[in-house]
Amino acid sequence: MADNNRPTIKKASLVLALTCIIFATVATILYKNHQIGSIGYSAPFVIGTVVAILSCAALQRLFCSLFGKGYFSFGCKVSPKTEAVSIGINTDNPKVLSQTDNTASAVSTIPSYLKEYETRMEELERAKKERRTAIVRTIHDYTTYIMAEFFTKEKLETLHENIDALAYGQPELYKPIRSKEENPIKSPALRHFAWNIGERLDIPLIDRAKFIKEIFPHELGSATIEYLSKNLRDSVTSKIKIDVPENGDYQFDCMRNFADGKISSC
Repeated sequence: MADNNRPTIKKASLVLALTCIIFATVATILYKNHQIGSIGYSAPFVIGTVVAILSCAALQRLFCSLFGKGYFSFGCKVSPKTEAVSIGINTDNPKVLSQTDNTASAVSTIPSYLKEYETRMEELERAKKERRTAIVRTIHDYTTYIMAEFFTKEKLETLHENIDALAYGQPELYKPIRSKEENPIKSPALRHFAWNIGERLDIPLIDRAKFIKEIFPHELGSATIEYLSKNLRDSVTSKIKIDVPENGDYQFDCMRNFADGKISSC
């Protein structure tokens, strides 16, 4: 409402300013040329004019404010929101109502592509986790099969815990272990073991090297991580052979032979 009254105030101020300028000019001319003092005659007229203009502007602003607040609605109250809605939508037009209903129906029946995307991503994530679980289970079976001769039952259980930490990215949970003194495991066998399980878990070579270096500090005390990472898959003869998975298959060859009743060296 204040914005609407600004033009009126500006106009009133302009009229007053022009009136004062004109009056001062005429009074100066009369006094200079004819020695007539017009202030005594025109002062009441000027004052009355100024008061009338200011009163008109003040009353106009007051009435605009009262009308805006609804004091002079004469019993008819119009809600601004209702009026805006009634202006935008003609409820008396059946075509408009039909279009509105059809739009609402279409929105409710159109499938949400974003929702389908999220559902599909959840399915993929679930399948990924299930495959990961199956791979870890196979690695546990393989580990028990090839490592039982080198470790006690307690140490072998710790080795399985270390494998879980490797598979799920928790190296801070690694626990060092040591093989049997009467049948220690050698470095080539550990390197091949780390390569075999890391290949199925899709783990970088450096992380495989850190894995065996940290959990087998006695057997690999003199080996560096750089050396281990470069020699995980070498051709050195050992009790654990390199087992390359084919076409995304995570099974181990020696475990297949074991399942078929064949004795096979891993």
